[in-house]
Amino acid sequence: MYRSVLVILFSLFLQPVFAQRARDTFKLFFDLGVPKLNRTTEKKIDLLIYNDKIISGSTIMIIGYADYLGTESRNKTLSMKRAENVKDYLVKYGINGNDIKLCEGKGEIDRIGATDKGGMPTDRRVDIVVNNRTKKKPVEKPKPVKLSNQKVVVNNIDEIKSLKPGSIFLLRNVYFPPDRHIIKNESRETLEKLYISLRDNPGLKISIEGHVCCISPDAPDAQDGDNGEIALSVNRAKAIYNYLVGKGIDASRLKYEGFGKRRPVVKMEMTDEDAERNRRVEIRILENK
Repeated sequence: MYRSVLVILFSLFLQPVFAQRARDTFKLFFDLGVPKLNRTTEKKIDLLIYNDKIISGSTIMIIGYADYLGTESRNKTLSMKRAENVKDYLVKYGINGNDIKLCEGKGEIDRIGATDKGGMPTDRRVDIVVNNRTKKKPVEKPKPVKLSNQKVVVNNIDEIKSLKPGSIFLLRNVYFPPDRHIIKNESRETLEKLYISLRDNPGLKISIEGHVCCISPDAPDAQDGDNGEIALSVNRAKAIYNYLVGKGIDASRLKYEGFGKRRPVVKMEMTDEDAERNRRVEIRILENK
C-alpha cells in the first residue's frame, strides 16, 4: 500500500515536468514606443513558422509588454497593440486563429528604482508561448556542407559584372512570406540593384535558382501556399524573373529554375540559422561578355 502511494505521488510529480518540456517561449522585441512589428521581428516569426516552431494544432498564447517609460494607461494600450499585431501576422501567414487561446497586453514591467531615461529594451516585447503536441528529439548538429568552389559571396551586386561564367552568388536580402512566392516589399532594393546591373551590362546572362528548406531532400519541392503547386522554389525564382522582365530586361538573357532541397548548404537543419542558409535564391552567371 505504502509503495503504491509513493508510485502515484512520483507520477504526479513528473507529469507537469514532462508537460513543460513541450512548451516553448519565443521573445519578439519592438522599437521604443512602437506597436508595429519591425523587419527583424517579422523575419523571426517567418523562421519560427518555417521551422515548425509555431504550428497549427498547438496551443498558442501571445502576451505583450512595455517598458516603464510613459504612463501606465499608455503602456497598457501599447502592449495590447503589440500582441494583436503579432496575432494578426501569425494568422496572415497560415496559423489557425482558433489555436491562439490568449492574446493580451500586460502593460509595463515594473522596474522599481529604475532611473534610466532610455527604459529597458528587453521589456518592449511580445512573448509567444507555444504548447506543441510533440517534441522533436535533439539530434547532433552536423557540419555545414559546401556546395561548390565556384560560389561567391558578393557584398555589392555591382560586382557581378566581373564574375566569370559558372560563378554563383547568393542574392542577399530577398524575402518571401512562409510557404509563398510573393516577394516582400523589403526585397525591392536588392532586386532594383540586380536590375540596374543587368541593364548596364547587356552582355550579362543569368540563371535565377531557388532553394527551400524544411522538407525531405527526396521531395520534389515544397508546396506553394499561393496556388497549391509543389513548386515553391521554382515559383520564387520565377517571381524574380518576372520582376526583371517587367522592368525591361530581355527574357532571352534570363532563365529560372527551382531545386527544392536537393542542393542544401546544411544537410540536416537543426537551427533557424541552418534553415535560413538553405532557404535562398542564388544567381548563376551564364554569360558575361
